[in-house]
Amino acid sequence: MQLFIDRLNQQLTELDGFTNMTLIRQETISKWSVGQHIEHSLIAISGMILALRKEHPGTGSRAPNVYRDSVMEAKQFPRGAIEAPAISRPSESPDQKFLQRMLIKTSNRVGNPLEISQKATLIHPIMNVMYRDEAIEFMTIHTEHHLKIIRDILSDDGAL
Repeated sequence: MQLFIDRLNQQLTELDGFTNMTLIRQETISKWSVGQHIEHSLIAISGMILALRKEHPGTGSRAPNVYRDSVMEAKQFPRGAIEAPAISRPSESPDQKFLQRMLIKTSNRVGNPLEISQKATLIHPIMNVMYRDEAIEFMTIHTEHHLKIIRDILSDDGAL
């Protein structure tokens, strides 16, 4: 599990490195700008960590979920397959200072997720019930998905 926590912290650092390019967009790659991908990723991480920190214990059983199961098995999030839930949609034009503050807040919220009970659950709007370890792994998969899009946008733009 520590591997995923370390990876998530590395991803937060990488997102921070892109905050000075928030307005760059490539419509052929994504309808969102770099800043919107950063904001969405941070909203998702913060929301999932806060939900886990409420430490609602799972019942041990849950219904199958084709999206959750396929993402967790493939260890990747398919592009364009699922629209972001309304709760995690970014603002129209996030600026660098806003995103930097959001990064600090998100990093502080993540803290040490191993302090959260392993039985803690969250209910994701698409993936449904997820336990702590699964949710942390999902955060890294989801964040990597958006980092790949950001890298593609910046590569296509000549910024990288």
